Amino acid sequence: MKLPQNFSSSASYPMSNLDKEPVFKTPWEARAFAIVNQLATLEHCTWPEWTQYLSSEIKATEQVNHDTDTYYEQWVGACEKLLVDKGLLDIQAIHTKINELRAEQKLEHGH
Repeated sequence: MKLPQNFSSSASYPMSNLDKEPVFKTPWEARAFAIVNQLATLEHCTWPEWTQYLSSEIKATEQVNHDTDTYYEQWVGACEKLLVDKGLLDIQAIHTKINELRAEQKLEHGH
């Protein structure tokens, strides 16, 4: 998956028209949205199919976690399932990348 070239963590966030609040609270939320958008653009999934994945993830996490996962955490969980189900990535590759990103974030923040 290739994100748009001008997509960076320092990019300004789109603003909601209703309350002038950022649509995304953090850069990773915007990236998660962009990944799914790119999957649909490249026809790896349809939007109705994505809606099913997201709905299933929301239902599953609400039954188990009782609202401890944020909407975009649920979004990422649904994306992981879609990537694995479509054979685009295996679960180990996903977890390896997540761990790499967490390590990078710790280095950037000095933790």
